[in-house]
Amino acid sequence: MAKSQNTTTLKISATEFATKAKTDLTTDLGNVNSFALPKISKISINVGVGNKFDPKQKQEVGEYLQKLTGQKPKVILSSKSIAAFKLRKGEVVGLMVTLRGAKMNDFLLNLIYVALPRSRDFKGIKASFDANNSSYSLWLENANIFPAIGFDATVNFGLQMNVTFNQADPNNQLLLQKLNFPFKR
Repeated sequence: MAKSQNTTTLKISATEFATKAKTDLTTDLGNVNSFALPKISKISINVGVGNKFDPKQKQEVGEYLQKLTGQKPKVILSSKSIAAFKLRKGEVVGLMVTLRGAKMNDFLLNLIYVALPRSRDFKGIKASFDANNSSYSLWLENANIFPAIGFDATVNFGLQMNVTFNQADPNNQLLLQKLNFPFKR
C-alpha cells in the first residue's frame, strides 16, 4: 500500500495518527512516563483458505492480502491429514501477515477511517479483548470493504485480525479509543 494513497485520501499521515493518540492518552492518564504507556506491538492478519477455494483463488487471495498490507503473506500448510475435513498433509490452509511499525500504522489508519465506515449497516465493532487485556481480536466477514481489494473482487474472503499490545494493561482499550476505534456503545 502506497503511503501517498493514505496521506492524500485521509489528509493525515500514519505517524501523525499515532503521535496524536499517544499525546491524548498521556493527558488522560495524568502525564505518566511515556515508556509506561500501552503500545501496539504488532497486528496479525489471518485468512483461512481451506477447501473452499481452488488453487487459483488461493493465489488471488494472497495477491489481495499483499495489496492490502504491503507485505507478502506467509503460506500456512496443514501439518497432518484429516479425512473428515478432506484435508491432506501439506495443503495450503491459510495465509498470514504480521505488521509492525509504519506498515501497521498505515493499515490501522486505512481500517479505521476508510474500510470500517464502508461496511453495510455499520454500527460499531465489539470490544473483544482477551482475559488479561494483552490482545484484541476483530473478525471481518468480508474483506472487500478495503479499497485496495474493492467490491469487484472475484473472491470473497474474511479476515481475522489480532492486535497485540506490549503489556497486559486495562488501559489498552483506552488506547484503541484514542486511535478512534469505532466501538459499539
